[in-house]
Amino acid sequence: MRAAWPSPSIAHAAQFALAGVVAAVAASGVWVLRVFDPNTTTSFFPSCLFYTFTGLHCPGCGITRALHALVHFDLPRALDMNPLAVVALPLLSALALHSWTRWRILSPRMERMLSNGYGWIAVLVVYWVLRNLPWWPFSWLAPG
Repeated sequence: MRAAWPSPSIAHAAQFALAGVVAAVAASGVWVLRVFDPNTTTSFFPSCLFYTFTGLHCPGCGITRALHALVHFDLPRALDMNPLAVVALPLLSALALHSWTRWRILSPRMERMLSNGYGWIAVLVVYWVLRNLPWWPFSWLAPG
């Protein structure tokens, strides 16, 4: 009889190593965002090239500043910078935990909704258009 490859112990070790790498990268990102302020003019964080060339906000505009605000526990400022990122971060984190571990923290319906790539693309496109409209209530979607 042929042994399964990779063995369960090797697969478990690989998952554990991957989790360690993800945790180290996340901790490093949190440290960088705690120490360095992307709101300063001397910041080494890059500015949005799409905004620089077009004057329009892309769906990602303000994410670095939103994450900086989150690691400083400033939720109102984070929501002001990029509300979609602030809402999507815990949802995508829950989906990742649900998918990569045995923790079942999402209902099957919620898991199907969050796993739908077409749904995320539709949300991004609609958000992209709405945050560039210059009148209320859409103007509050633009960063800062």
